Amino acid sequence: MVESTRTEAGVLSYQRFVTEDGEAVHVYERYADSGAALAHLKTFGKLFGARFQSMVNRTRFTVFGMPSDELRQVLNGYGATFLRPFGDFAIGHELIRKRAGWA
Repeated sequence: MVESTRTEAGVLSYQRFVTEDGEAVHVYERYADSGAALAHLKTFGKLFGARFQSMVNRTRFTVFGMPSDELRQVLNGYGATFLRPFGDFAIGHELIRKRAGWA
């Protein structure tokens, strides 16, 4: 899945984290925009959808940001909870790196 996603345009981050006992996996995905997320969902569904659904018991699906209406409609099918930015407090990774002198 990760290897396939590396070739997709607009994928900014695609990571998997697993507990030591292997019982829980946290998936972190970040996209340039809603169009990139929709394109990923279409490709992922075609290549891995059935197998992924048979292996995973999703307990939570949280979306951060402001997805388009079209993306929101698709993600509602997964029982997503949507969280929008709280005021102007949120800053991007690029700004954090620059402020820390890492960029």
